[in-house]
This record gives sequence, C-alpha cells and structure tokens, in this order.
Amino acid sequence: MLRIIKHNLSIYFVIIASLEFALVGGCAKILSDEGLPSIEIMFFRNIVGVFFILYLFRHLRVHKEGGHLFLLVFRGLAGTLSLYLFFYNVSNISLGGAFAFQKIAPIFITLIALVLFKESIGFRGWFGVLIAFVGVLFISQPWANPDNHTGFDLKNSSLGVLSGFFGALAITSARRLRKYYSTELIAFSFVFLGALMPFCSMIVGEFYAPQWLDFIIAPFVMPNLKAWAFIIIMGLLGAIYQIHITKAYGVAKKAGIVAGLSYLDVVFSLLVGIILGDDLPSIMVFMGIIGVVFGGLVLIKKDKHEKNDTHSRTLRH
Repeated sequence: MLRIIKHNLSIYFVIIASLEFALVGGCAKILSDEGLPSIEIMFFRNIVGVFFILYLFRHLRVHKEGGHLFLLVFRGLAGTLSLYLFFYNVSNISLGGAFAFQKIAPIFITLIALVLFKESIGFRGWFGVLIAFVGVLFISQPWANPDNHTGFDLKNSSLGVLSGFFGALAITSARRLRKYYSTELIAFSFVFLGALMPFCSMIVGEFYAPQWLDFIIAPFVMPNLKAWAFIIIMGLLGAIYQIHITKAYGVAKKAGIVAGLSYLDVVFSLLVGIILGDDLPSIMVFMGIIGVVFGGLVLIKKDKHEKNDTHSRTLRH
C-alpha cells in the first residue's frame, strides 16, 4: 500500500485535500445550525488563513517584480465575493448543491477567455459549456412550479451561479498575477480581504441588517462552546487542506489529473451533507450535479495550458 501511495503521491494528496475541503464545508454547516451567520463563518475561516500564510512568509525567498496592485486587489475582491455567496449557500441549501455551484467556474473561465482574450475554445469547449450549463438548469430548475420544485429557490440558485462567476474572475486574474507576485502573496491578498470584508460587514450589521442582504451583511453572534470547537476544527482543516492541495500540484506530473480529481470534493460534500441531515438529492438535481462535474472536467481537459493553473484551487480557497 505504501509503495502505491509513493508512486501516486499527487493523487493521494488531492483525494485527502478534497475530503478535507468537504469537511470544512461540513463544519460551516454545523456552525450555521448553531446560529452563526454565513458571514461570520467566512470571517473565522479566513482569519486562520491569514495567520497560516503569514507563517509561510517566514520561509519565502521568492522575489518577483510586482507592480500590479489594482489587479492584486481585484483578485482578492472577486475571490471574497465568491466566498460570501458560497458560504451563504452552504448555510441555506444542501452541502453538495453549494459545492456543485462552485464548480461552474470553468464555464465562466472559458467564456471570459473567449470574450476578453479572444481565445478559441473549439468544439470540446462549447460541448463542456453546454453540458455544465444544462447541469445548472437541472439543479436550479427555473421552469418548475414552486409547489413541485425539487431544486433550490431563485435566490440561492442565483447566488450560487454568481459564486461561480466571481470564482472564475478570481482564477483568471490569479493566472496573470503569477507573473508578478508569488503564490503566497496572491493567496494572502485573498484571505486578508476575505477576513477584512466580513469583519466590516458584521460592524455594519450591528446597525443595519436588512433580510434581503443577509448574504453580505449580518450582525456578529457570539459563538457558544460547541461553535468555538468547530471554528477551531474548521480552521485547522482549512490550513491542512492548503498544505495538501499545494503538495498535490507540487508533485504532480500532470496538473490536469489533480484538477480533475479535485472534483471529488463534490462527492465527499454530498456524503458529508447527508450525514449531517441533508435530504438525498432528487434525480434531477443529482443529474444536474453530474452534468456540472462532467462539463467542468471536459473544460479542464480542453485547457492546453493546465500548468499555468497549478495553484488555482489553492488561491481560490
């Protein structure tokens, strides 16, 4: 067994990382059930990341030219907005559904490349976009009568799609930033804003917290003892996840294999969600999740420059 693991370290690390990320989502689900707003959960998740990356800076010896501060801030802002919506979905819909919406980012990455950078996506690209888009429709089911709806309501579906869109903007900008900044500094811009912005949201929430903006403004709720325990567990799992996903890409001979296997976190999140009390997904929602995953895999395989995206998942989460 050890010999098999040694010869397939990248696969081993990405499987472990996918499970850890699903467990981070599970902790967020539990914290939501304990009464913590999704914004507060996001704050605690990222504040741990701030200290973790500051620790990494102690061993950092890479120096790049820098100079693209606006793009660095934009990357952090886009990633933070994606997490606002992701954690809100984790708190309000099934865990598997929330993770599936995150996986539509490759659709938007492909379309951004087409519109902004005039890249040809070819038949395979359009096929992947179509399959993933149909998957999103099966999950959200905008045509269904509310009384017979087996997906999610319009608000959560819309926020889920927007989460994937902002995630795509973050990944696309991170690709360009790697020419000018180290991976750790790009990631730090993300987790720093990912802690600062929800902190400001909670301050505003003490004075003004309309229900229709509950995904971006909410007051602070003091965690109980159980919640503090899961906050610590979530933070530790998040830090370990960063280590394992970085190692997975670092030892991989083909980054595309790691990127493809990273979709296992959708499977793990479905299982974790069911254990925590989520209903089994309907046949249509399940087919939609499969469509999103399959379409995303097609788009990942299509990308001839996978090496340029080596740390995209690390930077996004």
